[in-house]
Amino acid sequence: MGASIQWRLMFRVSNRRALDRCLARTLPLFGAGVEVGECKPYWKIPELWECNLVSLIAAMSPAEQVLACLLTAKSLASGWYIHGFLSAESADGFSGVFDAKGQGGASSPAVGLEWASFRVGTCFAAEPLS
Repeated sequence: MGASIQWRLMFRVSNRRALDRCLARTLPLFGAGVEVGECKPYWKIPELWECNLVSLIAAMSPAEQVLACLLTAKSLASGWYIHGFLSAESADGFSGVFDAKGQGGASSPAVGLEWASFRVGTCFAAEPLS
């Protein structure tokens, strides 16, 4: 069975129009099969806009799912903090966080991207991470 990656991206922008421009430049980094969910101002910091996305991973081994996820994450940003549980049978729960203000030279070619996270799993819809 194929898996999907749930992404949460936070852009520092002034309004929805600016967010749409940043998102339009960022979406090609995910390749085909990405679904955009809800995008709205982050409740704690209104100048950050939060977008939820889901990208599909073709049916393959857990190792190949992790590799596909890491390659997409690398195209999106550098300086990810990677965590989660892995086994030979499943990549469910493999996750990571990017913080542009983090230590170690974290950076992103995606204009305005300040924070991001991902989680590998099955049956995700483009809804907020809980």
